[in-house]
Amino acid sequence: MPGGLLQASYLTPGRYAAQYRAIVDVLLAQQQHTLTGVAATELPDLIRAHLAASGADPALVDEAGFDLPARMTSLERWGVVDRFQDRALRDADFIRNLDRYQLTEIAAQLHQAVTSLGQDAATAAAATLAPGVLTANLTQLRDLAESDPGEAANAWSIILNTHQSMARAAAGWQARLASALAGTPTIDKITVVQETLRRYVDMWGAGVDVHSETITRRVNELGAVSDGVWRAVAARMLGPNADDPAIVELVGTYRQTLETLRSWFDGPDCQARRLRRQMRDTIGPLLRGQRTLAAIGGHMSRRAELLALAARIEAAGDDEAGWQVWCNATGLYAARHLPGVAPAPAGNPSASSWWESDTVPVEARLRKQGPRGTTGAPARLADNTGNRKIARANAVAQQSLAAQTEAAVVARSGMRLSDWPPISEAETTLLLQFLTAMLRGRSAASGTRTAITGDGRWSLRTEPVLGGVDAVIHTPAGRLVHPDLILHISATTTGSIE
Repeated sequence: MPGGLLQASYLTPGRYAAQYRAIVDVLLAQQQHTLTGVAATELPDLIRAHLAASGADPALVDEAGFDLPARMTSLERWGVVDRFQDRALRDADFIRNLDRYQLTEIAAQLHQAVTSLGQDAATAAAATLAPGVLTANLTQLRDLAESDPGEAANAWSIILNTHQSMARAAAGWQARLASALAGTPTIDKITVVQETLRRYVDMWGAGVDVHSETITRRVNELGAVSDGVWRAVAARMLGPNADDPAIVELVGTYRQTLETLRSWFDGPDCQARRLRRQMRDTIGPLLRGQRTLAAIGGHMSRRAELLALAARIEAAGDDEAGWQVWCNATGLYAARHLPGVAPAPAGNPSASSWWESDTVPVEARLRKQGPRGTTGAPARLADNTGNRKIARANAVAQQSLAAQTEAAVVARSGMRLSDWPPISEAETTLLLQFLTAMLRGRSAASGTRTAITGDGRWSLRTEPVLGGVDAVIHTPAGRLVHPDLILHISATTTGSIE
């Protein structure tokens, strides 16, 4: 029957409804950390962590009734997830499970709507999505919280609506980008990425750098306001008939919203800057997708031109006029025979014309073999023994240089970046690869971040340096400036079969 939503099949009651809900919860939560999906090898551990945080037994994942591959197959059949594979970089990767899963855009929006059921309906009114609005109203709230609770309540209403709008918009952007970046690039996916980037920049992306410091300062100042002042503001918002439990609950909402705003705008790893980095990281896949479509001709279409030409032909007065329109547009004119004698051939005046010269016999070998009959005996194959020997020597030298570079960088494991001595060009390239891999890693509540490099050879972990300044590392090409941190590097067991 028409009108069904296949993506909602995982919400229907049944034996495995709770399992499907846990899987989709994990995939949706991971979109805040990465837009490249979740690896099949990492999904069981993430589900165990989700169950433990929810108060359930993590060992449920290991029971026979929790058949994770079967659950993922059903979700893929319903259009809830997209399944794609990582690129195999080594021979060992061909025997590993390289599947990755990503929620589709419709499923992500559906699950966000499901998880938001029961929230305060007063926050549904959308405000202007701009950090400048938050800055202005936080300043007004700070100035009027004690002297004019009524105006402070009005300012707080705008802050609350703006915060909710920003959260919904950010979640929608992450869902659209994650879905568009999953799998093979298409014209529709490229269009979605371009439109999402344009909306982000036009609405408030540029304002994050301008207003983040001011918003953080205002939030810290409001955090020091006493509960008595907040109770007066809450009483003005709830009206004269508000009871004490409602006022206490609303004051708690004030505190919680301020903490949420601090997590959005305070620090180098805040939500606003993380969202901006995600937007920045989509530019590379966007360009690669456009190049791919250009290589296969996927972005070229003459449909509009052909329809316009058909309309002009149809509007012609008669067949002759229509034929003339066709010939002018395509250049496919009919053959025309010209009367008269052709002029003398160009070039040497004493040369004989093709039509007037005597016939020349052509050997049977030339008639049968054509141009091959004049090439003679095949040449000897080139002796590439020396070139192969040189190539092997170069390969050994490159492997030795790579090993020396890796040993030099790994030897600095556990050091702060600000304590690194000057490094070579090869060491700079390897360090940049490590730092780029850390951007795709998972961040813990303590600020540490872990990641595995794309080739699966190195396990990385970073620790933040509180109160540290930017690290400056001298390279042959100049200086590398990066926020100071402690980088731990260790080799993985790439030879094991997972």
